[in-house]
Amino acid sequence: MTTHPNDADATPLEESCPDCHVSIGQYHVEGCDVARCLATGLQRLGHAESCRCPRDAWTGQWPGEAECLELGWMLGPGLPDLNRLMTTATWDPAAHRWTLPDQQNTTDLPTTVKGEPR
Repeated sequence: MTTHPNDADATPLEESCPDCHVSIGQYHVEGCDVARCLATGLQRLGHAESCRCPRDAWTGQWPGEAECLELGWMLGPGLPDLNRLMTTATWDPAAHRWTLPDQQNTTDLPTTVKGEPR
C-alpha cells in the first residue's frame, strides 16, 4: 500500500483493485464489482450492454472516495461518506466524477434558466 500524499483522512492507496486485482492505472477486468460505468457513475457490473461508456481504470481508491475527501464528507479517518455522496452529489459524465449539482460542466446546458440569463 502507498499512503495518500496530501490528506490525513485519506485511506492508503491500494496498489491493486480488491476485486479484479489490476494495478493503479490499468482498466478493470469485465465483471469487476468495483468498476464504474463512466456514463452514470454507478456500478458497471450489470449495466446496459448498449452503454458505450469508456472503461474505468483503478485509481488506488474506492470509487467516490476522492470526491468525499474534496467535499469534506468523511465519517472519520479513512471512512468516506459514500452514502452522502450518492444521495447529494450528481455524476458528471463529461468529467467522470461526482460533483455538487451547481459545479457540473454546464457547456451543454441552455443559456437561460427559468427565463433568466446565466
